[in-house]
Amino acid sequence: MASSSTWWCGLVLALGVGALSACGPSSPDSDVDSMGPDLAEAPQAQDLERSLEGIWSTGVSGGDDAETIYAIEWQSVGGLRILRDGSWLAGTVEDVDLDNQTLAFHITRENGPDETVTLRKVQDAASGEGFHLRVTWAQGQTETLGFVRRLTDRDRQEIVLEVRQSAVLPEAVACGGDAPASSLRATLACSQSEFAELDRGLRTQLVELSARYPDGDRTAAAVVQQLDACKTPECLRDAYAQWQTYFDENYDLGDVLDYL
Repeated sequence: MASSSTWWCGLVLALGVGALSACGPSSPDSDVDSMGPDLAEAPQAQDLERSLEGIWSTGVSGGDDAETIYAIEWQSVGGLRILRDGSWLAGTVEDVDLDNQTLAFHITRENGPDETVTLRKVQDAASGEGFHLRVTWAQGQTETLGFVRRLTDRDRQEIVLEVRQSAVLPEAVACGGDAPASSLRATLACSQSEFAELDRGLRTQLVELSARYPDGDRTAAAVVQQLDACKTPECLRDAYAQWQTYFDENYDLGDVLDYL
């Protein structure tokens, strides 16, 4: 004999009454809103991040004829990893705006202030197909990137290597500098007050340069390479003077705040 509840449900169906929820489990849609808007659009946010993966180039860089190259990789665990001219921009995606096709990438630095950089996909107006990438730095400088190609396996290996190397701080000499221990720069900076002051002042400017200017990391690397190539005190002294003149003529350093 059927139970009374089964009989009641059959009666409801027979009468066409829309109260079917009393005859079985609750609707599977009843908890949809509990996900919240952030979780609901997470796959779309990941799609936007993934679409940026590849090798990008400015074509030209402000003030010179050299290209600025970006390598962007997306990982399901960890999100975006970005190299700019071979240097890793250590950071994470802070916000994704799907309506405006933008994302905020927060860069963290060991020395100097953190910075949030905005990346925006912009539809190519001429062809109506494809898009370019506009990068806006915290100080207002912008770079327009064109797509070059997809990442190769070699590109991915180089990104992994750079990230690992960047996590290891350069070997520091006993006096607190960042020059290789065997270099003339380290020897003189740790033994002579003249060179110690020159090196300390230059390092302060290099940190600020990297923090405030898009080409700062590349310029700082060129400075260090030239200084560490010197084999005589005269060469080193001239290199410090030449770079100081270059900074004075091309950058506005030292008047905002001390980054160290």
